[in-house]
Amino acid sequence: MDRTRLIYKGISGIVGTDKVCLVVLTDESESRQITIVCDSNTEFQLGIRTCKTVQTDRLLPEILLKLIDVSVKTSLEMVIDDIVDGQYSVSLHNILTGAAMSIRASDAVLLSYISDIPLYIEKEMMYRQSVAYRKNAGDIPLPINTISNDMLDKAMQKAINDENYELASLLRDERQRRMNDNENKSR
Repeated sequence: MDRTRLIYKGISGIVGTDKVCLVVLTDESESRQITIVCDSNTEFQLGIRTCKTVQTDRLLPEILLKLIDVSVKTSLEMVIDDIVDGQYSVSLHNILTGAAMSIRASDAVLLSYISDIPLYIEKEMMYRQSVAYRKNAGDIPLPINTISNDMLDKAMQKAINDENYELASLLRDERQRRMNDNENKSR
């Protein structure tokens, strides 16, 4: 399995909403980046750990990590391997036992940040989803296949209202592709 390790670089709000934000992850060489949509709770959880304004050693995630044996923790890894309905699909794997379970992408970022459990992305997906990393960039590109259906619908309506019909058409095509994919899966 060819994959790229992802490193947390920062978090940014989305203009016009306070309920979601974007997490920026880069490859180890800081040449490529992907963005993951996360909710305000995850933004808060990452924020208190990155700013170090709150003592976190007594918070639940840190306490649970202290209970995990070092040999178990070093046998864990997380892998982004798909996109389903606009959200990255991530699995937490125990390399020793072969056990795997799904985890939200934003929670995987938080877990990786506080535990050093590596977060990877399939190399082919990284190639498709990433853009060049620009440190301190004012804008953050976001592939339309990684936004939720609700965000996609709102963006399409805004594009229509702004008379940006080319963008509206692209968003409509993405929505239609998702609907077709879901119909094909249910058969």
